[in-house]
Amino acid sequence: MKKLLVVVDMQRDFVTGSLGTEEARAIVPRVRELVAAAEAMMRAARGNSGVILSLFFRGVARALAGAGAEEADTALLQTAFREGAKSAAAAVANPVEGTILTVMRECCSADYNTSDAAHLFDIFYDEAERILAKTPEMLPVLRRAKVVDSGGYGFVRILDGMRRVLHGDVIDAHEQPATKDAPAVNVNASADFTEFTDEDITFGWETLCLMDRDPAVTDEEIEALRAYFDSVGDSVVMTYDEEIFKLHIHSDVPVEILEKTAFIGVLRDAKIENLRLQHQELSDAEVGHEHIDEPEPRKKYGLFAVASGDGMSDLFCELGADSVISGGQSMNPSAEDIIRAITSVPCEVAFILPNNKNIILAAKQAADILDDTRVIVIESTTIPEGVSAMMAFNSARSPEENATCMSEAMSGVTTLSVTRAVRDADIDGLAVKRRQYIGLVGGQLKFAADNVSDCIRDMVASFPDTELCTVYFGSDAKNAEAESVVSLIEETLGSDCEVVSVRGDQPVYPYIISLE
Repeated sequence: MKKLLVVVDMQRDFVTGSLGTEEARAIVPRVRELVAAAEAMMRAARGNSGVILSLFFRGVARALAGAGAEEADTALLQTAFREGAKSAAAAVANPVEGTILTVMRECCSADYNTSDAAHLFDIFYDEAERILAKTPEMLPVLRRAKVVDSGGYGFVRILDGMRRVLHGDVIDAHEQPATKDAPAVNVNASADFTEFTDEDITFGWETLCLMDRDPAVTDEEIEALRAYFDSVGDSVVMTYDEEIFKLHIHSDVPVEILEKTAFIGVLRDAKIENLRLQHQELSDAEVGHEHIDEPEPRKKYGLFAVASGDGMSDLFCELGADSVISGGQSMNPSAEDIIRAITSVPCEVAFILPNNKNIILAAKQAADILDDTRVIVIESTTIPEGVSAMMAFNSARSPEENATCMSEAMSGVTTLSVTRAVRDADIDGLAVKRRQYIGLVGGQLKFAADNVSDCIRDMVASFPDTELCTVYFGSDAKNAEAESVVSLIEETLGSDCEVVSVRGDQPVYPYIISLE
């Protein structure tokens, strides 16, 4: 029987082989390496198709390991591929035909009578490419965009890499792959995003999280979450094993989802992405400069936040802000600065998040001056309040509903700020010495200590019921110190509180801490 070595480099998402053609067709599979690589791929996977792809290879790896065989023949490889397809499909709540799942399943569904590994992968590849070309017939959204399923396309490319290694081909990373076109569809083309509007996006936020699973959490407790995920979103891919839990979902409640999963264990990584903003950027790129002289159409809503620090600016942009106005403590932007930002993004309704009590008046002045844009000032006084308000925004709601929801979201946030005293003072009975670390709660001086650790410990200990703590590191915070601060907060608040860290790069305050 011909044998096969499959070595998958999950970090780079391509298949490699270092053997000659004849050697590759008759060798012992490195199952242990494949299992480890599959687990690494699942931890590193991004996006819906990426998570599904990682689950496929985990299923393949476990099937090979579970067979207990020292060698993998073509029969075992076909079984492993089918198990991989089943493993991927099992994690998807509502599988849709015409996606990567279809391509995976169909390429290995039949029994192929061959003992040659290279020939088997030729068959896998040909069948996968044939099904890929049909995906626009299965999913109308693909036909509208004039493309095949992108996840399926990536899977076909991986199969192509596998079979070519077995044939002894040299793969050039820069070469353009040749793929058969489906009728009326250019396989290698980019999607035409101008064919779609925001109304085509049912849920506005993509949430991806990876957690180290608490051994005390049962499979039944995790499975109980499926009904909740189905009720608040779509594109749900949930997977877990004895050590980790991973979730991908599109919804309008990303923060609530992270809160619901917090009991599972320690959060290792999380990503929240604004799908409507992503769609707008892709649409703008598609249009290019063709209509540069035409007036830009007005969008329904515009979101504008005031912040300082590259990390903070990036954070608000990722949350959906159309523009971040530079400003903050001791750096107040003028009403003109705010007006300039709003007019640069034509919109019917503009929401402004001042994120500082000293900027609220300027924001209101800008609202009074602008005539052709309705301006709603959400009176956020801190960065954490602004972040919470941004999370609560939903473009499907009316302006009034959004204003209410955003304001209510801020009410559940307590902001702690740490900085250093510039002079000796005695405020409300609290004696402060110059250069001491001082802690403010909601802008009010409440704590003072000779070192930052004591100051932060005293502050967070005053809020023992905190369930979620986010630490924003400023430009003056050193990496080593920042790591120790996170550990300190985790120790002080206990295992019932989830602690998340964000590099904000804000000036003045080396640490801003959000408690919810």
